[in-house]
Amino acid sequence: MATVSPSYQQKGVANPYYVMDQSTIVATKNALKTKGVTVAAKDILFKAVDKVKGQTIVANSGKFLFQLALNKQSQLNYGIKITKKQVKGHLGMKTRKDSTASSNVNEFLTVYYLLHKQGTPKDLEDLSCKEKKKSTGVLTGEGTPVTYEMLCEMIDRDESAERDIKIGMNNAKAVKKDIKGEKIKNLYWVPRGKPQGISPKTPSDVIIEFKDGTFQGYSNKISAGKDDTPKFNTNIYAFYGKLENTKQQTALGNIINTAWNDAAADVKGATAKGVIQSFDITQEAFSESKSRNAFANLSSSFKIDNLDFYADGFYYPFRNNLIKGFSKYLEKPTNMVYFLNTIYFYTYDDPRSAFTPCPYKLLIGRESGQSTIKDVSDNEELKELLVNKDSKRIKNIKTVYDGKSQSFKIGFTFANGNNKKVEIPITVRTRAAGGWSGKSLFITTSGVKFV
Repeated sequence: MATVSPSYQQKGVANPYYVMDQSTIVATKNALKTKGVTVAAKDILFKAVDKVKGQTIVANSGKFLFQLALNKQSQLNYGIKITKKQVKGHLGMKTRKDSTASSNVNEFLTVYYLLHKQGTPKDLEDLSCKEKKKSTGVLTGEGTPVTYEMLCEMIDRDESAERDIKIGMNNAKAVKKDIKGEKIKNLYWVPRGKPQGISPKTPSDVIIEFKDGTFQGYSNKISAGKDDTPKFNTNIYAFYGKLENTKQQTALGNIINTAWNDAAADVKGATAKGVIQSFDITQEAFSESKSRNAFANLSSSFKIDNLDFYADGFYYPFRNNLIKGFSKYLEKPTNMVYFLNTIYFYTYDDPRSAFTPCPYKLLIGRESGQSTIKDVSDNEELKELLVNKDSKRIKNIKTVYDGKSQSFKIGFTFANGNNKKVEIPITVRTRAAGGWSGKSLFITTSGVKFV
């Protein structure tokens, strides 16, 4: 379950109602019965709220509040307080695929199957939900064991678990072949923390520690075609802060705020225009999610003028303005150098810090056929481009943007003796489930390419 919020929107449609797991529904039905309310389980509605009106009749250690109702026009004087795990989906809406859960499964199994024999996906599902507290033999980056109970939960959350289990099996085969029988000391699954001494910035999703004390990482991807590296995918404002150049990050922040104000100046509806122009975007955090409630309030005002704040009413003009400003900014060589140096940070490491070496390889997983491995850490020509600090070596920068989509291309010539042509496709968009909810958008690329 990706997003639980009273302000949840999908395609501009507000929907604060949620579907619960069966145990929560039964507990709620029984609690209502003790209050003199007899109702069929299927007739209970759960509305996400910031505060329950009336009595909370079911509560645990969770933090999510829901008002109970029998229809959308009226509500009961009771509510519940539960964990996110108990929420299964949005009422009346198709559940979106949990991409994180999908990645977790195939990443983890990449190293799990280096220790365990393979079977059918059902074999793994049955085993993971049977063994519970037993360790899988794989460690988190912090060094704690990953239990079968944790694996069971991963599989349960993954809507394409059978596919991702097969990918994990094929990944393990490719890795086993790649390490050529080298003796393994520890296996790590590292979606968050990394093993002690390893850079926290490593792109690796899994890491192998060998008996001789060396490390090897693998960055798991699913790609049907050619995969160009390096890649990055992150909050654009956070991206600009990685090398701690406050002048660069402040400039990027100004581009974001200017894009907003220019879009606000062009809003057509009288009510919407008045509300948006009285809204101070500079007071909002440079976040992808912290403005959810503020944006929901703005959306309500836009609806009065039959405008969709989350689409062509405001978001698209704002995004397009941001891309125009950002692409123009990158046309200055010194700004492009900083951008490339930051990509180096994401791809290889922070050149300012000393960490235990952990080279990584790109692991492209496949459900059928062989997963493939690409060594990206030793591309010296690419490293030379990304680590270069001489703006005079970056020439003839040109950007191509159609003014209406979420992607643009930037190209230039790198003077490295051969005057190599470079092209970088860049996408800038929101990735928030349930509607645009923060002014700092998500930036990603399919790769920095020599053409």
